[in-house]
Amino acid sequence: MKSILSLSAALLLTIQVFGQKSAIQTAYNWMRYEEFDKAKEAIDGAAINETTIGMAKTWYYRGSIYQGIYQSSNSKFDALKPGSLTEAAKSYQKALELDQKQEFSDDIKKRLGVVAAQALNEGVDRYKENDYANAISFFQTSIEINQNLFGRTDTVAIYNRALAANKSGNTDLAIKDFEYLTTVNYGGSKIYSLLGNMYLDRKDTTNALLRINQGRRKFPEDNTLITQALNIYLTSGRDQEALRENDEAIKADPGNHMLYYIKGNLQDKIGNRTEAVLAYKKCLELKPDYFDANYNLGAMYFNEGADLSNKANAIPTNKMAEYDAMKKKFEAKFKEALPYLEKAHAINPTDIGTMQSLRQLYTRMGNLEKASEIKKKMEGQ
Repeated sequence: MKSILSLSAALLLTIQVFGQKSAIQTAYNWMRYEEFDKAKEAIDGAAINETTIGMAKTWYYRGSIYQGIYQSSNSKFDALKPGSLTEAAKSYQKALELDQKQEFSDDIKKRLGVVAAQALNEGVDRYKENDYANAISFFQTSIEINQNLFGRTDTVAIYNRALAANKSGNTDLAIKDFEYLTTVNYGGSKIYSLLGNMYLDRKDTTNALLRINQGRRKFPEDNTLITQALNIYLTSGRDQEALRENDEAIKADPGNHMLYYIKGNLQDKIGNRTEAVLAYKKCLELKPDYFDANYNLGAMYFNEGADLSNKANAIPTNKMAEYDAMKKKFEAKFKEALPYLEKAHAINPTDIGTMQSLRQLYTRMGNLEKASEIKKKMEGQ
């Protein structure tokens, strides 16, 4: 009786093993006919059964089925698509670990190469849709497959992962990736610019300047990096360094009126009025209707005239010759200021600061009619 029971148990076990192996074949057959929902159900069962969970074929077919789901254009499988490419990658990688006889390895590697390319493309699509978290995940899949299977670094995926990480607020990952890319000379000057901005966001001007200036040494023709360095010096009050960077920027982009405007501001700030005037005039030579340069230049001449006028008024009445000489000087400065302030007013007729300056200028020049007109405009604001 014992031998009959033992035989029955062995037979039952044989039937169960055969049944599970049959499930693998069933999944394969459904896959051949692109019935991926049925194929998925069959292979998922085999992938958790203790009899077939350790078989390379189980995971090879599972990877193929999930990749088929991802690639299918049949809308009936749309609900199965989320996560399908990631599952395909995991299944193929599991199959490689189990395929000791190298029965499926060559084909799996080819398929994983395709999965890596698909993951990269999917990541780009998710990035365009502002789905940065999933974009990072897909880029990660491409990176891992290329590194672990083929021993190569997917710099394109790393670059894209860094962009997505930066957009998602994961600046630790973004900086890590961009820093790596600088070591392999990938991405050009843009990498250094992005790193500079990220360090600035962290209030780390030391590392921002370190990376920006490193980029400038490698890409001296890139004016963006020069401008970035200039802005850091400007905002941190380092005027002499800002002037130096601004002159470098002008060499690289001599037709940029803004750079001459910045130079005028800096020169005026440190007291080099002659240089400031020259810079503002060059700015206006390039862009005559630039409001700020017109206003600043007019204000400089006006302020110089006002200073001379105050000095003239302090001259004793018994020194009329000295007063007259000083008067000629301040009147000349007022005349120099007039066309620039009038131009600024014409460009922006509603600017209160310009109208106030013009009203004072007209008054000092004795043109009370013009001063009255400006006053009415101001009151009508």
